[in-house]
Amino acid sequence: MPLKLFNSDKKEIRKRIKQLIGFRPRNLELYKKAFRHLSASERIQFTSQKNSNERLEYLGDAVLDMVIAEIVFKKFPFKGEGFLTEVRSKIVSRKQLSHMAMKIGIPSFIEVEEVLQKNHHVMSSLAGNALEALVGAIYLDRGYGKTKEFVFNKLLKPHIDLDEIQNQHINYKSIVNQWAQKHKKELVFNIITEKNSSKNGKFKIGLVIDGEELCTAENYSKKNAEKICCAKAAKILELLPES
Repeated sequence: MPLKLFNSDKKEIRKRIKQLIGFRPRNLELYKKAFRHLSASERIQFTSQKNSNERLEYLGDAVLDMVIAEIVFKKFPFKGEGFLTEVRSKIVSRKQLSHMAMKIGIPSFIEVEEVLQKNHHVMSSLAGNALEALVGAIYLDRGYGKTKEFVFNKLLKPHIDLDEIQNQHINYKSIVNQWAQKHKKELVFNIITEKNSSKNGKFKIGLVIDGEELCTAENYSKKNAEKICCAKAAKILELLPES
C-alpha cells in the first residue's frame, strides 16, 4: 500500500525519502506534493487549482532534460547535436521513465485514489509522472547539483548503459510520420532560416502539425535538422519507444 505521507510520522517520511533519493530532504512539503496525484488532491482555497503534483511534474520534466543533456554532453565529447539529442530522447522516453520509477519504488509513495492502485498499467504511468515531479521537488529543495547526483546515482548508473544505448537506433522521423498518418494530421517541415543566410551557417527547421509549429531545430545539414526536430517531437507527443 502507498505510504500515507500526510498521516505518517515526519521522522519516518524523512527516512523513507532519504533512502529513495540518497540524501536528506529539507522541505518535506515539496516531496509530499510530488507524490500527490490529482485524484487525491484538494482544491486550493480561493482558486480553481488542485494541490497536486502537476506543476512539479512540469518543472521536473525541464530539469531532467537539462541534467541528462549535460551528462550526455560530457559522456560523448566528440558527438554532434543530432546524436546527443537522440541519446537524451531515448533516456527520457515516457516508458523508460516509468520503468525506472517502478524499479526504484516510486509507486509505494504515490498518494492516489484506491481504485487506481489496482491497475498496474495506470500505476506505471503515474510512477513516471511522479518521478518527474520528484526531480522538480529535489531541484527546488536542494538545487541543481543534488538533482544531478540523484539522476546519475539513482536512475542512470543502476538502470541505463550509456555505452549500449548509443548503439540503439530509433527512426524518429518514421515514428512521427506514422503518428501523423494514423491521426490524419498534416505534417510539414518549414525552413525557417536557410543555411546561407544564417549567422551560424545552419539550417533552422520547424516541424508544423496542422498549421501549428510544434518544435524547431538547427543543424548544418537540413536532413539532420529534420531528424533532431523529429526526436523532439516524439518526446513532446510521447511517442518514444522503451529503450
